[in-house]
Amino acid sequence: MSSSASASSSKSKKRVGPENDFKVGKQLKVLIVDDDDVSQTTYILFLQKCGVETLGVRNGNVAVNIHDITQMRFDLIFMNSVLPLMDGIRATKKLREMGITTMIVGMTNVNDKEEVRKEFMEAGLDDCYEKPLTPEIFRSLLEKLSNKA
Repeated sequence: MSSSASASSSKSKKRVGPENDFKVGKQLKVLIVDDDDVSQTTYILFLQKCGVETLGVRNGNVAVNIHDITQMRFDLIFMNSVLPLMDGIRATKKLREMGITTMIVGMTNVNDKEEVRKEFMEAGLDDCYEKPLTPEIFRSLLEKLSNKA
C-alpha cells in the first residue's frame, strides 16, 4: 500500500525538467549570476537540458569582468539582486554603461522591497522575476531569444 501511495504522490508533484524535451532552435549562451548554489545549479541543469550553453558566476564583479576582460558575450543574463562584492543593481548599471545590450533579467527575492525592484529595473533590466524562476519563465525567455533574427 505504501508503494502505491508514494507512486500517486510522485505523480502529483510538478516536474522540474523541460516538458516534451523542449530545445531551443539555435545555440544560446546564458550567464547566471547568483550566489545561491542550489538555485544556480538548478537553473544551469534546466537550461543545459534545453540545449543552452551556460556559465554560472557568484557575484556581479565577476559578471562585469567577464564582459570587460574576456570580451565574452551572452544572449541572456540572469542577475540576482543581492550578491556579494557587487550587487545586481550595480553590476547591471556597469554592464549597460559598457554598452552591453544583452537581455538582462533580474531575479529578486521574496524579501526585496518594492524600492529595490524599482531601482533594479531602472539600472537597465529588460525584465524582472521573483525567485524561484519556473520552467515556464525560462521557456518563454528562451523562445523569445530563439525567434530573434
